[in-house]
Amino acid sequence: MVENLTDNEQNSLFTLHSSPRYASALVNIKALGVKTFSYLIPDEMRDKIQIGQALLVPFGRQGLINAFCVGFSDYLPGDFKVKKINKILDETPLFSIDYLKLLEWVANYYCCDLVTVLNAAIPMKLIEKASKTEQLVEFVRFDGATKRQIRVLELLEKSGKMPLILFEKYAKTTRATIKKLEQAGCVKLIQEELYRNPLDILNITEREPLFELSGDQKKVYEGIKNKISGKDEILLHGVTASGKTEVYFKLIDDTIKAGKNVLFLAPEIALASQLTKRLAKKFGTKDVAIWHSSISDGERYDVWQKLYKDEIKILAGARSAVFAPLKNIGLIIIDEEHESAYKQTTPAPRYDARVVARKLAQFHNCPLLLGSATPDISTYYRALNSGNLFELKKRYNDAKVPPVTVINMQEHGRAAFRNIISIPLQTEIKETLSKGQQVILLINRRGFSTFTQCQACGHVIQCPNCAIPMIWHSKDRMLKCHYCNHTEYFPDVCPECGSDAFKNSGTGTQKIEQYVKELFPENNVERIDSDILVRKGEHIRLLEKFQRGDIDILVGTQMIAKGLDNPNVTLVGVISADASFNLPDFRASERGFQLLTQVAGRAGRGEFAGKVFFQTYNPDFYALESAKSQNYREFYDTEIAAREEFDYPPFSQIIRLVLSSENNFRAEKSAREIALRLCTMIEKFGISERLEVLGPTPCVIERINSQYRFQILIKNKLDEKGHKFISSFLNKITLPKDIKMVIDVDPLDIL
Repeated sequence: MVENLTDNEQNSLFTLHSSPRYASALVNIKALGVKTFSYLIPDEMRDKIQIGQALLVPFGRQGLINAFCVGFSDYLPGDFKVKKINKILDETPLFSIDYLKLLEWVANYYCCDLVTVLNAAIPMKLIEKASKTEQLVEFVRFDGATKRQIRVLELLEKSGKMPLILFEKYAKTTRATIKKLEQAGCVKLIQEELYRNPLDILNITEREPLFELSGDQKKVYEGIKNKISGKDEILLHGVTASGKTEVYFKLIDDTIKAGKNVLFLAPEIALASQLTKRLAKKFGTKDVAIWHSSISDGERYDVWQKLYKDEIKILAGARSAVFAPLKNIGLIIIDEEHESAYKQTTPAPRYDARVVARKLAQFHNCPLLLGSATPDISTYYRALNSGNLFELKKRYNDAKVPPVTVINMQEHGRAAFRNIISIPLQTEIKETLSKGQQVILLINRRGFSTFTQCQACGHVIQCPNCAIPMIWHSKDRMLKCHYCNHTEYFPDVCPECGSDAFKNSGTGTQKIEQYVKELFPENNVERIDSDILVRKGEHIRLLEKFQRGDIDILVGTQMIAKGLDNPNVTLVGVISADASFNLPDFRASERGFQLLTQVAGRAGRGEFAGKVFFQTYNPDFYALESAKSQNYREFYDTEIAAREEFDYPPFSQIIRLVLSSENNFRAEKSAREIALRLCTMIEKFGISERLEVLGPTPCVIERINSQYRFQILIKNKLDEKGHKFISSFLNKITLPKDIKMVIDVDPLDIL
């Protein structure tokens, strides 16, 4: 074996030689992590070995271990003694050369090595999981059976081939009787591979027909259908509850009838599960599969096998599904495409499923259809300028978009309950509940209070590891850091002045939950935020409870702003509509607008009219005014002008480098050296107008997990050429052991 070939050698691995000498194997070693090693291919395997096969290879003292074949070579660097592959475990490959080429592109685009991408894309458990088989009994003949055995055979002939264990119970017979019938040639016992289908729990027995499209939906559907022959990127911009999903389903039906397969992505596991249930009802569980991190290893193995064998027509899932080996793709759909959940923030590769899907669509020469009520600014810009924008401007069946009332807390704050819940909002909640209807209240901060301050000296209790205040969680009676998860008890006295005059300030979901319960003690109030996700399935359980009407008021973070389609919700209140706008980030206004528009869309989705209330201290802010009028184009026109003026996306690509160390001076020194070297090289090639380097500067959150952080922002206006230039530069960087560097291409934020 030979460890870790160079980048050029790895890139050459994908060329399949007629009789290759060496295979590159991907292995998972506990002490080393996932790495590639080279092995000699025995003569008897040279005509059989293929990319994607599971292998058995020798590895040091661990003896024989499982591996994936990921490439070939006729030479090795240097003079190495190479061990032989022991065995091909499965002649059926789990992925193809084309699949590896996509992963190679991901590695290059996100400035990381191929092994890191392979590790993220291919679950290593696949080579450890054998397929599960089941013993079945099948009827052959009656000849040779006794009278008592004929009754058993009649039941088997009637039922058809059955699992042996189930048939024994069904026929009230024994294993000994079945063995005698087998010996007499009356039955046959066979082993068949069992498909572990994660959709079995849905228990879907009948298919539902596709809905008849409305006039507006039909017009959009026809327009998209005319564009769907090539690899165009298409945007379906539809207001909330406009019926985008029904348009998707009609296009899916067309794609399947044309003999092609569909990849359908949703931003989160809970939404992907809801989507898959709807797809299974429309198209059947046999042709539909789901892929996300919460399905079991056995289910993952079986779904992967069926995908590679082209036995799945529709694959639905969260962002990782973009790496599943779905074949013969004719359409890729990304719903709620504006959602940040499509971007992996840690660990590497920090990929964006939307970007990977765009490349995947090019590989398959198929269209990419993106849908949202509040599209990403860059997505809308591309669609608008390519003529691939389609819009649904009205709700399905002409249902009314709920009117938004803006409550100026400068005027209403003093009279508000605990200075937080205004009287107009209280009145509207009371009226809504009196009608037996439901309420959603959004506050996009979890915890009880956002900071704890000494009233005597002004000292704020900060996390010892991170440069941010600790958050008070009343339920656990603990102060918590939301970045490093450090916890501590509430202090008896101030560490600075010895006073006990502490005050919890700021507002989170726990505080709103408590205050709402005080205001409406007769009603059932529940909270949804990431703190409740420690209990598996709790999020889904609460949403189902809310859907049944067992919850009157649902308090939550942005988690409740998406995917909720409850016709009995007629009131949405946003406690602090300013919260998302106040961050020092170029996407802050966009995120705030998207959140307010999306949560407003949860109201009035049924037969009852809805109302929305925004509480704010800045009622004239442009993004809030656009969200109030639900006017995306108005917001876009203002935002795109600002982006163009400052060369932010879509007018450049942002690459963010974060240098960190436990030593503040060394982190800053390393960041300055890299920025200087990069600027020098850019000037040398005369491309400083197209590649702009900003910084280094301390990150907005200067310290996380005891690491001091400095960032360098690169604005790339050279597209692929600029990207390759930066990647080439970064590949030559060697850092001291105490310095860490994170490379984030197309970062979600610059905090």
